[in-house]
Amino acid sequence: MPQLTLDLPETVMPWLTRQAKKENTTPERYLISHVLYSMKQDESCVQEIADPTNKQLEDLLEERDKGPFVPVPHNLVDRVMMKAMERVRQRHAHV
Repeated sequence: MPQLTLDLPETVMPWLTRQAKKENTTPERYLISHVLYSMKQDESCVQEIADPTNKQLEDLLEERDKGPFVPVPHNLVDRVMMKAMERVRQRHAHV
């Protein structure tokens, strides 16, 4: 986990310590919770925190949405529809 060193004014520490005690935690953990809370409020970070692969998938889908697109022959659509309807008929015949 990355570490960060903060130089806070000495006058901040009593307040920070009191706030941390109210939440039964340390001053360090108190600051971490506030940073994470702020990130969750930022809509662009929400997905990345939850699952970084979602962002990768979204980027991939956006790229593919730009094309190029391959035209689908009309008879292919008809063949797929015929097969689908045949399966529906078979299911209803067995019920």
